[in-house]
Amino acid sequence: MSQSVTTPEPITASHIRTILSQHGYRITSPRQRIVEQALLHDRPFTAEQLVAELRNHEDGSESNIGRATIYRTLEILASMDVLSRVIQPGGHAAYVVDAPGHRHHLVCSQCSATVAFTSCPIDELVQDLIADTQFQIHDHMLEVFGLCPECQPPTNGT
Repeated sequence: MSQSVTTPEPITASHIRTILSQHGYRITSPRQRIVEQALLHDRPFTAEQLVAELRNHEDGSESNIGRATIYRTLEILASMDVLSRVIQPGGHAAYVVDAPGHRHHLVCSQCSATVAFTSCPIDELVQDLIADTQFQIHDHMLEVFGLCPECQPPTNGT
C-alpha cells in the first residue's frame, strides 16, 4: 500500500517573525537579516555558509553580525521547528527552512536538492519498537537519499 507524499507550504519571513515573538524573542536587526538570508536558500545550507554570506553587505561594507549570533539564531530557529537539520550525503549537517510540523526529507545525493514531506512511513515501526524495547520514543528522523529528476541520467527513450 503506497502513501501519498504531502509537501508542506513554504514559510515566510513574516511567519517566522510571528513565531519568534510568540516564543518571547525580540526581532532584532541581525535576527531579521539572518532569517531573510536563510529564506533565500532553496537547498540545504550550513551555518558557515550563512556566516560567509552575511559577512559583507551588498554595498561592500563589513557586517556587524557576529558568528556566535548567527549560530545562536540558527539554533533558536531549529528549536522552534522553523529550520530542520538534515544530514547531507557526505554525512555533514546542514539546515533547510521548513514550515513547523513533523516532516521528513528526500535529499539528492548529487546536488543536495531537498524535498520535505509530511507523511510518516515509519509510525508503525515506532510502535513496534516501543512494544519490543520498552523505549519511550519521543522523536525520529528520516532522510531518503537518491537522485532528483534533474540529476538523473537521461533514459534511452528521451
